[in-house]
This record gives sequence, C-alpha cells and structure tokens, in this order.
Amino acid sequence: MLSKINTAVIYGIEAVPVIIETDITKGMPAMNVVGLADTTVKEARERIRGAMINSDCDYPMGRITVNMAPAGMRKRGSHLDLPMAMGMAASSRQVMGEELERYAFFGELSLDGTLNRVSGILPMVRSMEKAGIKNVIVPYDNVKEAALVHGVRVYGAHDLAEILDHFNLESNIKVEDVEIIDSDRCDAGIEQDYSDVKGQEYAKRALTIAAAGGHGILMTGSPSTGKTMLAERMPTIMPPMTYDEIINSTIIYSVAGLLSEETPYICKRPFRRPHHKTTAAGLIGGGTYPRPGEITLASGGVLFLDEFAEFDRNLIDTLRQPLETRNISITRAADTFIYPADFLLVAASNPCKCGYYGDPDHECRCSRHEIDAYRSRISGPIMDRIDIHLKLVPVKYQELTGGTNMSSGEMRQAVINARAMQAKRLKHTGFMLNSQMNVSATGKYVVLDGESKRLLEQAYDTLNLNPRTLLKVKKVARTIADLDGSDTVGVQHVAEALQYRE
Repeated sequence: MLSKINTAVIYGIEAVPVIIETDITKGMPAMNVVGLADTTVKEARERIRGAMINSDCDYPMGRITVNMAPAGMRKRGSHLDLPMAMGMAASSRQVMGEELERYAFFGELSLDGTLNRVSGILPMVRSMEKAGIKNVIVPYDNVKEAALVHGVRVYGAHDLAEILDHFNLESNIKVEDVEIIDSDRCDAGIEQDYSDVKGQEYAKRALTIAAAGGHGILMTGSPSTGKTMLAERMPTIMPPMTYDEIINSTIIYSVAGLLSEETPYICKRPFRRPHHKTTAAGLIGGGTYPRPGEITLASGGVLFLDEFAEFDRNLIDTLRQPLETRNISITRAADTFIYPADFLLVAASNPCKCGYYGDPDHECRCSRHEIDAYRSRISGPIMDRIDIHLKLVPVKYQELTGGTNMSSGEMRQAVINARAMQAKRLKHTGFMLNSQMNVSATGKYVVLDGESKRLLEQAYDTLNLNPRTLLKVKKVARTIADLDGSDTVGVQHVAEALQYRE
C-alpha cells in the first residue's frame, strides 16, 4: 500500500514542503530512501525501527521504499523521523490513513518512541500553512514555537504511540492554543538603562540619532570612556518589536537551533557581540551545511563589534554588501542561500594600539606610523558605510556627580516619535528608515535651503567628503530634523550631522 505524508525541510531560513511517499512490497526485508536524502536521514531507519517496536507497532517486513519529493532538492534533518515512521505505519495498515494527508508531521524519534525537540519548526509550519495544510503534529516541546503561526491547529505529542492512538481513534491529542507574549512584557525584564551611564550626554545624543534613523555608528575613544556600556544599552532605546519582527527573528533563531522550551520565541531586540577572533562563517554565515551567522542573528537588533580594529580586515570588508543591501548571499555548490542582515551596526575601537592617542590625561606611546597602521586596519570603504563617527573623551568627575543624565525611557520615546515621522513620510516608498533611502528618495525628502547647501559645499572639501559620505550626511541630518519634530531640514541639522564625520 502506498502512503503519502506531508512534512517540510529547511532551505536557507525558509522551508520547502516535502511529501514522503512510502511503499511496502514483498521481497527481502530492506529499507531504501531515495530523493536526495542526507546521510542523517538514511541513518534514521534504526531509530524508526526501535521507536515503532517500542510503541507496540510492528516494523514492516518486506521491501520498504521511501521517496522524498521533490527529488531534486537535498533533504536533511532529524525531524523527518516522525513522518517516515507514520508513512510506514500507514503503508502497513497499522494506522487509519484516510486523515493523514490533512496533517503534517515533524519530530525526531528516540528508540523508545519519545518525540524530541527539533530546530526550524516555525518556518516549516508556516510553509504548511501556505500549502493549505491546517493541522500539524510536533513534539510537545515545540508547541509554543509552532503556535505562532496563525490559522494552523497545532497538536503537541509526547511520543509515537500517542500519535498512533490519535489516528486509530483510541485517544485524542489536544490542540494547543498558545498566546504570544507581547514585546512590552518582554521589555519589562530589561535592567540596563542609559541612566547608569554618567556623563557622555553627547554620546547619548549620537546614539539616539543612530537608533532613530537606523544609522550605523563607530565610537572611538580611549579605555574606560564608556564605549561598551553605551553599546550594551542600545536595544533599550529601540522601539518594541512588532509581531512581524518577532516572527522574523524567531524564524532565524529557530533555524539556527537557538530556541528552547524556556525561550520559544524572540521578542526582545537581538544584541549580538561576536569576539574579534570569530571566523567568516561565524560572522557572515556558512559552513558545510549553511547556517545563519552573527549578522543574521542580529537582524532587527544590534550587532556590536567591540575592538573593531582588532577584527581581521578581510573579515570586516565582508560587511560591505550587508551594510548596503541588508542581506547576505552565501553560495554552496549549486545552491545560493540569502539570509537577512538588517542589523544596526554599533562598533567600538581604541584610537591606537596603546589606546591613549588624543587622551588629555594619558600619554600615547605609539609612533605616528603605528597610529596610522592601526587605523588602516579598518578600510576606507567600510568607514564610508558607517553613518556616524563618534569620538569619546574621558568623563570628568563633575559629570559623574551632577548635571543632566538622560535615561533610556526618554531616549526611546524620542526614537519612537522620530520613527513615526519616517513611517508616515516613507509610507509608499518601500523604505522604513532614513538610513535605507536611496539617492532618489534622499533627494526628494531631504530638501536643503541655500544656507544649508553652502555649508555642505564648504564641508565637502574641508572634511574630504565624497558622494557616498555626502549622502550619509544628508540622511543623518534628516533624522536629526525628525528628532526635533521638524518637517524641514535646517542648517542646524546639517551642522550637527557634519560633526559626526571625521
């Protein structure tokens, strides 16, 4: 008897529907898996045999052929254990198969029949919903993640025997209904606040601009100027995640295998901080079986590159494409995977090898040649792609004990207001933030008066700007105007934007 079971496999960060066809014929007992199945899938036969026997289900005797369609795409993942087992049970008439085609199955089997948690459930369940399959059976530990998909009935099962009994009408698996946690409740657990950072109000202003317009920022300063504290608090001033952002981030973390029963979805802005010795695969993504890198895991949040100049120069240069396109393409053999990389770059660096060049309280021990060599580790094209360049100076004692001290709440409200202006202005353009505007949109929405144009003309030569950096200045000026609640970009906005270029 031929059976067909619905499931899916991961392709990049998306999922592709797969139909597992199982046919059992007379002959020498054997199991053949065809359809470009990976080695891990072919090894599943022993797990399936043990799981079926220990679930009071006879392992079929005869020649078992399992075909995974479409045949032209490689299939991998232990989640294929359950659909393969259900196909065998249906083909050997041990389960009522009439209803099976209305369901999709995902789960790794233990030898005793227990269903284990698997990665990539969210995108796979979404692919089933798009394919018209409205019932899915997943391991119980994956229920909260799977239930994020609207319009699908999610059944959480503990073991294979429970599923067999469900289809043989001996018992019913409960449909799980899990309500997503809203981002405000997620933010309630955030303890860090910019009020912890004494002084550096100028830096907080620059970071507010960066968060409001999605502008990348590079902070340069000697040790103990607060670079790390400032960067770590960046997510606290970004707006709450929307439902779509929660889904997109959760898909990425699901595929990467970074979700758990305690953290079934991502509702806080990601903050990723890779070490400066990380590899290209770790930062950009890739590997034998491509998986998301840090720039993808940071999508929707912050990518903090501390000790920026200590990263391998070639590795940093790989950020050119994602900083412009907000995605990254990875090619392996005949396949090309496109991962999102829509992150806010926050980088921090010392001004020189010893760290004290330009520090009024410490003497720099580096020669001019050493200073230039250290700075050259960050290429010009990368520097051009970073919108805001911020120089930090040591905090004076008086700043630690008095004066104004902006909190994350104040900064966040300013960011939310500025982004609301951008959303209204860019509604029909395909852009969401000022930093994303192309040349045409910038020319349309950043209209300068005569005084502002003259200031930019003078700065173009004085600051050695180029067409790319000039465009960056205009976008930053537009964001500053948004923070001021101004529909027009004035000379004061342009002047402040120019302060953030070396």
